[in-house]
Amino acid sequence: MEAARPRGRRRRARRGTVDRPLNARLVRVSSLVLAPVGLALLFSLSATGALPRPQLEPVFDATAAASVARELSTEFPSRVPGTDDASNAARWYSETISGLGLDVEEDVWSADLVDLGEVSLLNIVTVIPGRSEETIVLVAHRDNAGTEPRQEDNASGTAALIELARGFAPQGAIPAPLPNRTLVLVSTDAGAYGGAGAVRFARTSPYAQQALAAIVLDDVGADGHPRIALAGDGSNSPARTLVRTASARVSEETGQAPAIPSVLTQLVDLGTPFAAAEHGPFVAEGIAAISLTTRDPGAESASATGLTGALSERRLGQLGRASEALVASIDASVGAAFRTPDSVFLEERTASGWTVRLAFVVAIVPFLLGILDLLVRGRRRGLPFLPALRALRTRMLLWLWAGALLWAGALTGVLPTGAALPLPPSSSFVVDPNVAGIALLAVAFVVVWLLLRRPLVPLAQAAAEERLAGYTCALVWLGVVALVVALTKPFALAFILPSLYFWLWLPLQAQLWQRVGIYVLGLVGPVGGLVLLGREVGLGPVDAGLYVAGLATVGYVSLFSVLLALAWLTAAAQLGALAFGRYAPYAGGSEPPPPGFIRSAIDSLQQRLSRADAR
Repeated sequence: MEAARPRGRRRRARRGTVDRPLNARLVRVSSLVLAPVGLALLFSLSATGALPRPQLEPVFDATAAASVARELSTEFPSRVPGTDDASNAARWYSETISGLGLDVEEDVWSADLVDLGEVSLLNIVTVIPGRSEETIVLVAHRDNAGTEPRQEDNASGTAALIELARGFAPQGAIPAPLPNRTLVLVSTDAGAYGGAGAVRFARTSPYAQQALAAIVLDDVGADGHPRIALAGDGSNSPARTLVRTASARVSEETGQAPAIPSVLTQLVDLGTPFAAAEHGPFVAEGIAAISLTTRDPGAESASATGLTGALSERRLGQLGRASEALVASIDASVGAAFRTPDSVFLEERTASGWTVRLAFVVAIVPFLLGILDLLVRGRRRGLPFLPALRALRTRMLLWLWAGALLWAGALTGVLPTGAALPLPPSSSFVVDPNVAGIALLAVAFVVVWLLLRRPLVPLAQAAAEERLAGYTCALVWLGVVALVVALTKPFALAFILPSLYFWLWLPLQAQLWQRVGIYVLGLVGPVGGLVLLGREVGLGPVDAGLYVAGLATVGYVSLFSVLLALAWLTAAAQLGALAFGRYAPYAGGSEPPPPGFIRSAIDSLQQRLSRADAR
C-alpha cells in the first residue's frame, strides 16, 4: 500500500502545466553548448607583438609645435566650417606647409552638417613621395566648434602635423629624406562636426586606396592620460599590430601605457556600430587606423559648458615623438599586412572577433529551445494565442508610430537632419533641445497610446491561460528578434541577451515584486549600452537617448537597426504589462474581436464617402 502523503505538503506542479510552463531542465542542459564556444574564445586570446622601435630617435620639436598651436588658436580662435575664419585658417595652413618647401593639394566639396546646413569644406593634402606607392596617412582636423578657443581642439593636432611634415622637408641644399612608403598628411575639415573631411578622404582619395595604415592626431596637446581610440564605423577593428605598436611607442615616450576603451565599450561600439573619432571612416573602408588623443572621455561637452583646457607642451611633445616613432616603425616594416578583422582588445591580449560573434550566436540557442518547447506545450494545451497576438500587434503599431514620430521630429526641425555622420555632442539639439517640440511629439505619442490601448485595458484579472499565452507570444517574438540580430548584427546581441535570459523566467514567478525585479534586470542591456555610449561622448543617460535619436534621424544608425529596436520594444512592452499585472488579452479575449481604432476609423471614412456619393 502506498504511504499516505503528509498533510500540508504542497505537490510540485508537473512540467508543462500553467503553473510550471517552462522546461527549465531543457534550458540548463542546452546551455552546455556554450562550453566548447567558451574554450574556443579562451584559445583565441593571443598576444600580438609590436613592430620594432626605429633606430633613429624622433626629432619632433615640442617647443616649435606648441608655438604653431598657439599661433593658430590665437589668430583664428573660431574655425567653424564654412566661415571666413575657417577659410583663413586653411590658407594659413597651406602657406605654412608651402613655406617648408612642400606642395599641397586641395579638395573642395560641400556637405550638409548639423547646426550649419550646407557648407563648403576643404581638405588639404600633402604628399611626401617614398620608394613605394603604399601610403601611410597622417590626419588632423583644423576646425573646431567655435564655442571656446580651446587650443588643443584641434590646434595641437594641426601643429603636430606641421611639425611632422617639417622632418621630411628639404633643408636648403640638403634633399629631403626619402621614406620607404609614401607619406600623406591630411588636414581635414569638419572634424568637430562628425569627421566629414575624414569620410571624404577615406572614400574618394586614391591615396586612401593605397593606404597601409592611418594615424589620426586629435587633441594631442591636452594634459590628460594618453588614449587610443579603436572603434570603426563598421563592425571591424584596427589591425592588432598597429594597435600594439602604437601602444608601445606611446608607452616609451610617456612612461605610461595608453588607455583603450573597456571591453563593454568596445562591444557597444561594434554592436551599434559607432565611432566618434576620425579614424572610424578609415576602419570602415578596411584601412587599419587609430586615433591618438589626450582628451578624456566627456571632454567634448566641456567646451559647450565653457570649460577650457590649456595646451600642455610636455604632452604635445610626447605624443608628437610617439607619432613620429610610430610612422617610422610602420615605414621600416617589411611585408607588413595591416588587416582589419573584428577584434576585442584587452590590456595585454586580443580576442578574435569571430569567436566573440560565435559565442553571442550560440548563447541564444538555449533560449530558443526553451521558448520553442513553451510554444509547443502551449499549442497542445490550446492556449488562447490569437488574443495575445492581437495585443502584441497593437503594441507593435504603437512603437511603429513612435518611429514615425522620430522622423516627423526630423522634418519639423525638432531632431537633426544632415549627412550620415556621428554627431558632435555639443549639437544644439542636445545642449539646447526644443522642449516644446519634444513635448508635442510626446503628446502625439500619448494620444495614440490612449486610443490603441482601449482593447488592452484589463476589465478583470486575466486568467492563468491568458497570461501564459501573452508570455508565450511575447517571448517567441523576442526570439525572432534575437535570431534576426544574430544573423545580421551578432555584436548587437550584447544589448538583448540579458532580456532573453531574465525575461524567460517571468512565467514562473507568482509574486509581483519578483516579476518586477526580473523585468528590470532584463533592461540592463539597452540601458547599460546607452550609459556607456553617453560616457564615451560625455553625455548623461537622458541626453544620450536624445543623441541616439539624432543618430537615427541623420541616418548614421540605419533604418533596419531602428526597426529592430522597435521590435524589441514591442516584446518589452507586452512583457512589462504582464510583469506589472496590467496585462489583458485583446478585447478581453472575445471572438471575433470588435473593430479597433484603426479599423473603426477606416469604416467611418468609408461610410462618409458612401453617403457623399449617394448625395
